[in-house]
Amino acid sequence: MVNFRYHIISLVAVFLALGIGVVMGSAVIDRALVANLEGQQVAIDRRVDQVVAENQALQDDLAELQGRTQQLADEGSERLLAASLTDVPVLVLAVRGVESQGLDDLVTLLGTAEADYAGTLWFTGRLGLASDEERRDLARALSQRETLSATALRELAIERIARALTAGAPSVSVDEGGTGIDGGTGAGGSGSTAETMGELREAGFLDFDPPAGDPEETSSLVVPGTRVVLVSGPTAAVEDRLWARPLAEALVGNPPSPVSMPLLAVEALAAGNPERAEFTEPLRSDDTLSARLSTVNNIDDFAGRLAAVLTIQDLGTGSVGHYGRGAQRLIPAPG
Repeated sequence: MVNFRYHIISLVAVFLALGIGVVMGSAVIDRALVANLEGQQVAIDRRVDQVVAENQALQDDLAELQGRTQQLADEGSERLLAASLTDVPVLVLAVRGVESQGLDDLVTLLGTAEADYAGTLWFTGRLGLASDEERRDLARALSQRETLSATALRELAIERIARALTAGAPSVSVDEGGTGIDGGTGAGGSGSTAETMGELREAGFLDFDPPAGDPEETSSLVVPGTRVVLVSGPTAAVEDRLWARPLAEALVGNPPSPVSMPLLAVEALAAGNPERAEFTEPLRSDDTLSARLSTVNNIDDFAGRLAAVLTIQDLGTGSVGHYGRGAQRLIPAPG
């Protein structure tokens, strides 16, 4: 006869068997899962080792390529550029923020070409006139009223500097009443443009790196026949639209005027976006400017620096051209 105790024992036996089955089944599944994961880990480790080996091989190839490129730059520049600019005066104008190995190497190539390097005149970030203090300091340096706007002061500073670099041509001065011819000594004037350059430098708007062994003087930067290299780009401390672009226009006489000087505009492209030439591309796109100045947009590599030196040569003949990435040629064609 089946009693209650029998039912209890039967239920306990069923649940015990079920528990034992679950435990045994999970152990089997866990072992299979662990084995599968271990196999995947081994495969991943092998792949990581393979990628590391491939990376190292690529780094070795890159180092070898960079070494050959530098050797080609060193040896090729001596053969291609030696004495190509003998005694040609070259002045570099650059906006702070574009200090780079490309610019240093370009100056080195000018030495290889035996150019008469006049130094580098730097325009500092203070010319952005982001504060009232900077605006007032610029007004004082230019001997203008401190109530002038930042735009008017920048325009006047550009005009004065361009006039100094283009040997004192007549120019326009901006004041609160409008515009008028500024002869440098009349109302609102500040004496000679050399004095203005000194005032701007003393106020921290200009810096100057002279050639090795020369005094840090800016009074005679430009002599007859000087060719100018203007350097700006994505990392410039002052936006191109505020400084480098209008300075380029002033130097080459845009709108066209009798005052113009041989000008090459260059930039080192941004490392994260090497296809975007923020300074030179707008100059090339302007029909008037592109016919009056030359551009090279990649002085961060040897081809760009080579193009720059060859273009400086061509400026002496009145030829202009546009070279580098996105241009028709990397370097100027044979003359």
